[in-house]
Amino acid sequence: MPPAVSPRHALLEELIASAVGIAGDQMRALATSLAAALLDGSALAEGAVQARLRAGNLLREHHFAFLHLASAALERELRRAIAQLAPAPVAVTAELALVPYDEMEQQVTLAAVARPFEAAHADALAALDARLAALLERPVLRARQNPFRPEVFVSALQQAWAGFQPDAAAAPLLLPLLRPGRFFDLAPILDALNLILERAGVTVPARADSAARSSGDAEVAHVLRRLFAPAAGHAGGTAVTRPLQAWLAGLPRAAGSARLQALKAQAPAGSLSRADETTIDLLGAVFDTVAADGDIAADIRDLIHLVQLPVLQAALADQGFFFEAEHPARRLLDLLSRLGWERAQRASADPQDPLLLAMRRSVATAAAGGAASDQACAQAVAQLEASLRADDAATEAALAGPVAAALRQERRAEAAQAARAAVAQRLAAGEAGANAVVAGFLQTRWTDVLTLAHTVEERKPGAVRDATRAMDELLWSVQPKQDADERRRLIGRLPALLAVLNRWLDVIRWQDAERLRFFAELAECHASLVRAPLDLTPARKATLALEATRLAARRRQEPAVPEPPADAAAQAVAALARGAWLEFARAEGRRRVKLAWISPLRTLYIFSNGAREEAFSLAADELARHLRDGSAAVLAAEPLVARALGRAVRELAANDAGECAA
Repeated sequence: MPPAVSPRHALLEELIASAVGIAGDQMRALATSLAAALLDGSALAEGAVQARLRAGNLLREHHFAFLHLASAALERELRRAIAQLAPAPVAVTAELALVPYDEMEQQVTLAAVARPFEAAHADALAALDARLAALLERPVLRARQNPFRPEVFVSALQQAWAGFQPDAAAAPLLLPLLRPGRFFDLAPILDALNLILERAGVTVPARADSAARSSGDAEVAHVLRRLFAPAAGHAGGTAVTRPLQAWLAGLPRAAGSARLQALKAQAPAGSLSRADETTIDLLGAVFDTVAADGDIAADIRDLIHLVQLPVLQAALADQGFFFEAEHPARRLLDLLSRLGWERAQRASADPQDPLLLAMRRSVATAAAGGAASDQACAQAVAQLEASLRADDAATEAALAGPVAAALRQERRAEAAQAARAAVAQRLAAGEAGANAVVAGFLQTRWTDVLTLAHTVEERKPGAVRDATRAMDELLWSVQPKQDADERRRLIGRLPALLAVLNRWLDVIRWQDAERLRFFAELAECHASLVRAPLDLTPARKATLALEATRLAARRRQEPAVPEPPADAAAQAVAALARGAWLEFARAEGRRRVKLAWISPLRTLYIFSNGAREEAFSLAADELARHLRDGSAAVLAAEPLVARALGRAVRELAANDAGECAA
């Protein structure tokens, strides 16, 4: 590992080492699986059978060499991907004209192979996108810029394979084999990367309101430390006295529904320290906030009041309740209040709602904890989070139809973008020459062909390569031919070219008179090239070649329009996570919906009514427009405990100010 030159660099090095290490642990099993697939006669289509068998045997017998190459290639690719992020985002369009055709075709193939893995790990990748953006101090990190995206792992394997196999015929055999179950298990890799960043304090980039809230949290924590300082040297200490602990443990569980101030008054004389009284007062403010919050469903407010006693016991035993958002008792209150708020948003509240039943079970678990209230709260949180995961899975299943349609839409859009880029690259290089007919054909009909090829590439590997090769062959066919040999080559290659063009055009169902007119004009162009006059002199050939090179270079170097920086609305869209709630202003009134699904490339968002039913879907740019013009807003619900503690601290500050004035 290279020496770190900054804390950020050290963290990036740790991420690389973790990814390479976890992938390395999986490498042997992956090599065994790949060798078995190569030796399986049904794994690949017919053709190159001997190459496949040789490759499989070589991998089986010398897999350690492949493991070494793959680990080295993965580290190299990760470092290259990270290096591409410095010092600032580079607009994709600025590089398109500089990418060789073969490299561009390889990128397209790698992206197609990686797509199923991107979809399978979309949530973890989105979280990693956000954390890396925060680490690199960027407003947004696109999915294609994430150095740990599945495509990088696919590319590393392909590079290792190319270096491992001496037989050129074996080079294209690997990528068609990579699929879920025969690839790296990316879940532990992505989880480890997110955990490293989280432990280093790298969180999802905050919007202005979140940043202000963080500042307020720091002020609240400062006041709380001052309140507890006389009794405990640090937050998280144990301040509860044994008489109070014993008295609370002996109370009947039904006492949990009583107000905390009443418990304070009933406590044995001398059993309450100043820290104990402060704890009870602050928790009383928390539960008073629940009682007064009409946005929380009434039945959930009643449930929350049943956990007053176990939460009090946990907070008395560990003052970390007031400082740590993940403290089990605090987490339980925040979860219950959030789910109660969501329940209130639904038009009808089902009394047999699985989440409602799960909340009741969690409350019962916490209330039954007795003296071990902290462990009971942790168990209740675990139960509730498991129910939330099950609910998320059920929501995904219920939205399977809209999600599948959205995925198809995103893939079509991605395919169309790649098709337009491939055509634009060749036209920018001047390959169509002055032939406007071919240029127009490529920008319209052949863009449709390339879009279709990209769409079916997963099911029919090689479709993009075939369509791209036909485009390049067409462009070559209309370029001036400098001698008789080139004209003979043109005549010999035309039948195959025309057959491929017609086959693809049949697939996209272009059958009108315009097609006949195009081929007639193409035939005239080819005929004029074949009937060209005498061969050009060597000097004239050199002059034309030099001029063509200069023209292509000048077009490649034309400055591209830089991608505009993401505004606040685009940043807000990029920072959204599943489960967020938004409010939309509609003609019929305001409507609150829950973000149920985000597409792998974060271009499409599906919203639900909170009851596993699709409300509507929006493209990313359309959602940003709604946020920009104020017709939509993200409902940033502050966690219950933080909100209540903030209010209590402000009241204390106001009381102190009043006493000073008096």
